[in-house]
Amino acid sequence: MKKITILMILVFSIFSCDDILKEVPKDRISEANFYKTVSDGRAAVDAIYGVLSAGQLFAHQYLLQIEIPADFAYGRGSTIPIGGEYTGLDAVNQRRVGLMWDYFYQAVNYANIAIEKIPGIEGDESAKSVLVAEAKFLRALCYYHLVRDFGAVPLRLNSTDGDMARTPVADVYNAVIADLQAAESGLPASITVYGRPSKWGAKIMFAEVYLTLGDWAKARDKAKEVMDSGDHSLVEITKLNDWDNLFGPTVNGTSEEIFSIKYNAAYGWSWPFYLAWKADVRSAYGAYVLYSDHKNPFIINWDDDDLRKQWGVFTTFIDKTSGAVDTLIFPNMCFAKFRDPSAPGARSSGNDFPMWRYADALLIYAEAASQAEGGPSAMAIDALNQVKRRGYGYPSNTASAVDYPSSGWSAESFRDTVLQERAYEFISEGKRWKDLKRSGKAKEKILENIGKVVADRYMLWPIPQWEIDANTEISQADQNLGY
Repeated sequence: MKKITILMILVFSIFSCDDILKEVPKDRISEANFYKTVSDGRAAVDAIYGVLSAGQLFAHQYLLQIEIPADFAYGRGSTIPIGGEYTGLDAVNQRRVGLMWDYFYQAVNYANIAIEKIPGIEGDESAKSVLVAEAKFLRALCYYHLVRDFGAVPLRLNSTDGDMARTPVADVYNAVIADLQAAESGLPASITVYGRPSKWGAKIMFAEVYLTLGDWAKARDKAKEVMDSGDHSLVEITKLNDWDNLFGPTVNGTSEEIFSIKYNAAYGWSWPFYLAWKADVRSAYGAYVLYSDHKNPFIINWDDDDLRKQWGVFTTFIDKTSGAVDTLIFPNMCFAKFRDPSAPGARSSGNDFPMWRYADALLIYAEAASQAEGGPSAMAIDALNQVKRRGYGYPSNTASAVDYPSSGWSAESFRDTVLQERAYEFISEGKRWKDLKRSGKAKEKILENIGKVVADRYMLWPIPQWEIDANTEISQADQNLGY
């Protein structure tokens, strides 16, 4: 199966003043008759994926919210205020990010329950340990996103946690690191099922977390472990259609994949629908919500010979009805890295969401090693060049005409180049805006490429008003700046 089987678990809390009144339901799933076997534990962990793969998160809405603010893109319709004037989110988008808060915390709660219940079930101890490690990996993933988007957030690590104050950012990151340490030691040595993490998935998330924190040496070392593992490598590209071997709708696991959220036509990924133009050769459906244009300096300065540009953005399309080649007018540039011409529905693309792949390891290593060492080594430059060579269709491990120079770098100039290479490599994958934020370059690049001044209040999303109203430990005074 391309998609991991998702079994959503309904967990019922039974309250009583007298144990005599408690009954074990025989006609439905409850805590009393569930968590008996390893299969139950597997289903409990799978329920976490069910939340993460939903429309409010990585199916599309979360990606729109973190990709539209990037310096190469604009939003259309109700998503305009996501970027727009960069002054803050309007009421519609405040509600959307509030729902994302809810979904991440729902996934956290499912993870907490799994972590608490699985050790007590009967069955193979090794299998149970792997499941707990997987749940901790997914909990770390949730908090890693929450803390970057909202700042300090309640750190609920138990299923019984209720009202709770906002936990300092440093403490949230410490919890993420603790979960990743457990995942790193407890997950399988290699991928057993694509869509489930191995220890290399934990290490690459570790590397990115340390990169975000500016802990350069640790980020470098974790990325290097992935590079040295031999478990992963770049998918080589020699012609345009080879990108389908990495991002296509029928792909289920490549040498490059480290961790992905899995979809198929039956439970489709809707992100491509928001990128494509109506019904063209790239997709059976499209709403072109995320778009760009020829006036954007990011696009102007992107080399036309880069196959990632040729594959990932387009200005003409083939009408699927008439077969005629037409030119986009508005918007005049759309994105097509992920395409599924045979998608049976608007939100039914079979492509997967690549959360981390081997290119991440190379680029994290390049940036972190240079920062840690006061400038790029030959190994850091080569890691950067491997990604660029592949992007132009050259063999990744052989010197090429597009290689970056081997000298003349400062740590800062090299980092700027790595960040730009990341922008080209990960376009449409939801990473650019967060790269700009963590590097402190968001305001500079948005002004340079979009021509807008980013307000301070734009840098974090508002805590949902319903959380403030319901949580006795959070008041309006605790709200993020400007909301």
